[in-house]
Amino acid sequence: MKLFKIATAVALIYNAQTVGGDCSFDEISVESSPGFTISIEKEYKMLEDTRSQMKYGLYCDSQPSNVDGIDRWFKVPVSSVGVRIPLASGFLEALGHRDTLKAAESPGNLTNICLGNIQPLESSTVDIVFSTNTTSDGEKTVALPADDTLTPLQKAEWIKFVAAFYNDEKAASSLYSSISAAYECHWSNLQHLAQQPHAYWVQYADKQPQIIDSAYQKSLLAGAGATNDTKEPLSDPTEPSKFQEAIKDADFVFDQTFLTEYGQRASEWYEKFAYPDPQNSGASFLRSRNIWRTDGYTSKDGVSNFPEFGYVRPDLVLQDIISVMEPTYEPKYQRRWMLWLGGTNENTVVIDSSNYNCDSPWITQVAKCEARTDFTGEDGSSSDSSSDSSSSDDEGKSEGSSGRAGKIAGGVVAAAAVIALAVVALHYYNKRRRNLRIQALAQQAEFGGHSPQARRFS
Repeated sequence: MKLFKIATAVALIYNAQTVGGDCSFDEISVESSPGFTISIEKEYKMLEDTRSQMKYGLYCDSQPSNVDGIDRWFKVPVSSVGVRIPLASGFLEALGHRDTLKAAESPGNLTNICLGNIQPLESSTVDIVFSTNTTSDGEKTVALPADDTLTPLQKAEWIKFVAAFYNDEKAASSLYSSISAAYECHWSNLQHLAQQPHAYWVQYADKQPQIIDSAYQKSLLAGAGATNDTKEPLSDPTEPSKFQEAIKDADFVFDQTFLTEYGQRASEWYEKFAYPDPQNSGASFLRSRNIWRTDGYTSKDGVSNFPEFGYVRPDLVLQDIISVMEPTYEPKYQRRWMLWLGGTNENTVVIDSSNYNCDSPWITQVAKCEARTDFTGEDGSSSDSSSDSSSSDDEGKSEGSSGRAGKIAGGVVAAAAVIALAVVALHYYNKRRRNLRIQALAQQAEFGGHSPQARRFS
């Protein structure tokens, strides 16, 4: 089932409706069924969070009277904000409202270097607190999605929900439309692979290994062209051997385990998942050392930027994953969040002015994606790199084509036999080429062109 749609077919409708004085609300569409709606009434606008079953009334001048069904009222635009969820900080940055962020549950866990002096929430007075639930700060609390049950685009569309508290929905819709179009374009481009990689998203939690099959992770893997036949929940998840058997065929594993032994996290991962001898475990992804995480872009204190900025930009997250599994798709692309856990060094990138410009932040800039149907993952299908096939590859292709032509001349029966043999040989030839390519990716990640020192996100 196609999860993408043609961007030009999406019509965003803006109707500015005056609701009193100089205040007006922009009526916008909500596209991805993200779990909220926005409607404009005569004197206010209503945000309905259908996930939390909460209704918020937003007004400009005075709170309307005799209105039933509203759970909480807010005067907008808000001017001071507290956060208990990093995602809110990312939305404010993308909307250009970082200056209104005054307090946080854990100021040290925010990675945005452009923020001012953020105070602890407990000692601050703010207009609104974006939280993981609806009760943390009483009547000032507004919940944002804190789990991965939404797809990447659904979660990103909550930028419109946050923008409503600033009367800035039109700008949010414009940015989201660009992000959505880029995401769906890259998704579509990766649906023509000759050899689909096999990948899983995993974690070690509650003292057991787990295969993650939430909508967020499954959508990203499918969008990168990977086979998405995630295993059913394990019958006995506490048994490591059953988990290992379930993911044994993976070419790539993406992990979100909470790891603490910085500099030794690969060893920590092997220990948690019970791989005492990973290279001889029989698992494809361990032979090629292809374990990846999303905490490769961090604050100076090692806090991952992904929960703050990554959920805001699903198009870039998808490009990161594509660059891991299909590096020839965009050879010049520089990853933002992906960390290779299989190497001898944990090459994280610390956020600073060399890779994040507060005056021109890349979180607000969406590069155009060109639709294409020619990318197969094979040599020569890259749009911006020249073919560099090895001599053995060229030799193999030559033998396959000349042998087939010679046998066809011998007759229909002989031709059919040779074609059958050629198909079998091509299958194993391509499988061998893919295995060699995956092995090479490990060396490229450690020694090649994606070193953190070279990353300068424009």
